[in-house]
Parts: sequence; C-alpha cells; structure tokens
Amino acid sequence: MASRGDQLRAARERLGLSTADVAQRLHLRTMFVEAMENDQWAALGEPVYARGFVRNYARLLGLDPEPFVADLPAARPVDGEVRSQPEPLASDDVLLSRLQHAPTRPQWHPWVIGILTVIAAIMVVNVTLGLWSLGAFRWPGSAGAPHATASPASGTQASSMNEGNTLQEAAAVPTRSGGVNLRLQLTQPSWLSVTVDGKRVVYETLPAGTVREFHGKREIVLRAGNAGGVVANFDGKDLGTLGQAGEVQDRVFAVQTPPPGVTGTHE
Repeated sequence: MASRGDQLRAARERLGLSTADVAQRLHLRTMFVEAMENDQWAALGEPVYARGFVRNYARLLGLDPEPFVADLPAARPVDGEVRSQPEPLASDDVLLSRLQHAPTRPQWHPWVIGILTVIAAIMVVNVTLGLWSLGAFRWPGSAGAPHATASPASGTQASSMNEGNTLQEAAAVPTRSGGVNLRLQLTQPSWLSVTVDGKRVVYETLPAGTVREFHGKREIVLRAGNAGGVVANFDGKDLGTLGQAGEVQDRVFAVQTPPPGVTGTHE
C-alpha cells in the first residue's frame, strides 16, 4: 500500500500541479511540501503544525484529510530512551497537554504552580497597562475626568451624562489617521509571522506571556500557528482570541478596512 506521502504526490501529479504551485497556494515553503510527500513528518515541526499542514494539503487536492491526520506518526521513545516532553493531546491544546502529562514526581508540582502564577501575574499587568493606555481607567479629579458644573441639579446631571457619552463614543471609534496599530498577547506558545508594510518583522515561535506591538502606515499581515493562544487588539479594539487551539489563522489589518478581514483560515 502506498504511503500517505506517495498518495499526496500522486494526487498532486494527477492535477498537474508542481510542488511550487502547492507551496504558493498553501503559503508554505516548497521544502515543507516535499517533506510531506517524502513522509518526513519531523521536518514539519511540532505535531500541531504538522497536522495543520497535512490537513490543508489534502483538502487542496480534494482528498479526505482525516485519514492522513490519523496516520501521522506520534513522537515515541527510541531504543528505550525516556522522553522528557509528553505527547500532545488530540485537542491540540499544547499548553494543557504539557501540564497534564508532566512528570508525576512530587518535586515538580511547586515549579508548575510557580510558573502558572508568574504567567497569570504578567497577563494581569499587561491587561491593566493596556486598559490604562486606552483611557479606561482615570483617577477621580484628573484632567480628563467628567465634572459637574454649578447649574441646577437636573442640568448638572444631563451635562454629566452627555459628557460621559461623548467620552465613550470617542473611545469606541479607533483612530485610523495614524496608520495601523496591532497589539498581540500570547496566552499559549504560538508560531507567528508578522509583516508590516511589506517587511517581515517576526518569523518565530514565541512563548506564552509574550506581548508584541506593531505599527504600520498601510497594513499588517499576520499568520498565527496556534490562533487559540493569540489575543489581538487592533486600533484600540479588542478582537479577543483569533481562533481555536492549534488552528492556523491568516489575517490582514489595513487602513480603511473595517473590520479586518480574514484572508485565509487553516485548522
């Protein structure tokens, strides 16, 4: 029986496509396409990325992707060697998998708790600073806080309500005149590719707790390898998590393009 890689190659050749054609349509390097056809699954990186690449390739060729994904080799010990890194779960939630399958020796438990505490503290600080920069928090009596006038009670209340509504409307409408502003916060490890005005500035796997901010004059192009672990804020507007755990998301954030459109979605 032909291997899964041979089946992919045969289907591609029946369609008259080259490996370069496939790489261009999937937004991958040609070496990754050749690795899948040669059953070199380890060359695709983490299992979560390998599943996404194989699933998208099979769909492009009109094949059922699930048998290909199910036959992907799992990372197993070689020659009796004990691996320190556990297998990922079928849900592709990498961070949860590592915590659930961590070594069960009691002395590791305090380290896990300590790491989670530090990550939670960093996330709280980053969220607080982000809200502060957007003007969500104001000290009483500050220059930008609403204040009452010396008019009668009814007039004072109406004036305060109008002023508060004006502030809320101003905060709700992002300013596009300054270009494109994108803020990314990682709650799980994720591979990112970020291109600002045609120049790629990020192309790597970043750990949980990472916060990156980008500014462009025209557009910012983003590809997230684990969309469930990436929280985005575009021009002051919280977009929340960009997708599901293990899902590959392509997005383009551009001036005069409300809301930012999805150019491609890959699981």
